[in-house]
Amino acid sequence: MGQENGKMFLYKQLYTQLKEKILSGEYPSLSLLPSEREIGLANHVDRITVRRALQMLVEENLVQKQPGKGTLVIYGKPASQSALKSASIAFFLPKSARNSDRITQPFYASLFYGVQKECQRRGYSVIYSTLDEQDDFDAIVSANDFAGIFFVSNVSRAHIARALERKIPSVLINGYDERLPSVLSDNFTGTYLACRHLIKRGHKEIGVIKGVESYVTSIERLRGCVTALYEAGLALKNAYILGGDSWEVESGFEAVNTLIKSQKKLPTAFVAFNDRLALGAIQALMQAGVRVPQDVSVTGFDNSEQAKYALPKITTVEIHLPMLAKAAVSNLFGQMVEHVSLPAKLLIPVELVEQDSVSDR
Repeated sequence: MGQENGKMFLYKQLYTQLKEKILSGEYPSLSLLPSEREIGLANHVDRITVRRALQMLVEENLVQKQPGKGTLVIYGKPASQSALKSASIAFFLPKSARNSDRITQPFYASLFYGVQKECQRRGYSVIYSTLDEQDDFDAIVSANDFAGIFFVSNVSRAHIARALERKIPSVLINGYDERLPSVLSDNFTGTYLACRHLIKRGHKEIGVIKGVESYVTSIERLRGCVTALYEAGLALKNAYILGGDSWEVESGFEAVNTLIKSQKKLPTAFVAFNDRLALGAIQALMQAGVRVPQDVSVTGFDNSEQAKYALPKITTVEIHLPMLAKAAVSNLFGQMVEHVSLPAKLLIPVELVEQDSVSDR
């Protein structure tokens, strides 16, 4: 009898501890609790005790058991079947210049991994697909019954409008749209810092290598460069504004190679709008016998693996991609729980990472 009373005390005690963690937000809404085994080991109790404690949480509508997934936190609100019938979230990318249906860019691959990791922790899977203006958005969404949508970069505004009309919780990542929450790096500050760094190192003739010029990221990065140069009493020459049609290595190479072949005077430094463009620029310069950074300095953006392992290592801008992914996921799940969407622009802070591709003039 005493043992049974002890068991009752243990599972009630465990129930109280778990409840406090749920209500305090340590286990956030729509996240999965640790497994029964993990809870048992952490609290030094057996599986039966854990199951009794979890059952009490179920009866209070704090959690819901999901076969094959685990125990989902739903707070004190009973989860309707319609709200839980879909456990998948869309991750819609713009089609690349290669018209590929795969994630071909390292930035998108890393972003998807971060978003997927955060969503899985909450019991949801993430399905990625490319999406252009010709695709039938309604058919895609109806076939998958997505609980929410991550739009990425320059996805069609018409598709965003349709998602809002259908009242599907949605977040735009790496872009800005005044109609829905937008989460992106502080692109303006990133290139502003890169240009200021070059100016401090004595550079006065600075060129830029843009990504796709219609992207918000490209527009804001160009603005950051122009502002930094203007504050220093310098100007961005039209002849030194390169690229604009791609974010790939080949575009950076072709842009700089074309400038070299024109036999025009080269700038003393380039600010590339991502690390792949910077890598292409460095390849074109070195192929022409121009030393980096002794003759021409180059900076990138993203702090990717390419920047870390390039020769020379590329001075770049850290965008804190895991933070960006977490902010986007938190915003989307907040909509799914509260059913309120605030069309705010959330900027993730950036910082300059000084490496080996910049030298003094």
